[in-house]
Amino acid sequence: MAFYILIDKISETEGDAHYRFYDTAFPDEIGELRLDKRTETVEMVKATREAFFNRAATKIARHFRDGNLPESTCWAS
Repeated sequence: MAFYILIDKISETEGDAHYRFYDTAFPDEIGELRLDKRTETVEMVKATREAFFNRAATKIARHFRDGNLPESTCWAS
């Protein structure tokens, strides 16, 4: 199964960043995640499919480790 997940920043503070994400094949299934910058953990705060969350969370965690939290990004596979 192919995924194309769009990920957009909702807000960012010194301690965390919130993102909205969805797979383009399922645009009505929007989830939200929160990255805790102190612990580097990502949690789903608005539920959607776990497969979408796992990919979006991985992408945001990679960006954070690279020192960059973009306004928008995507996961394509």
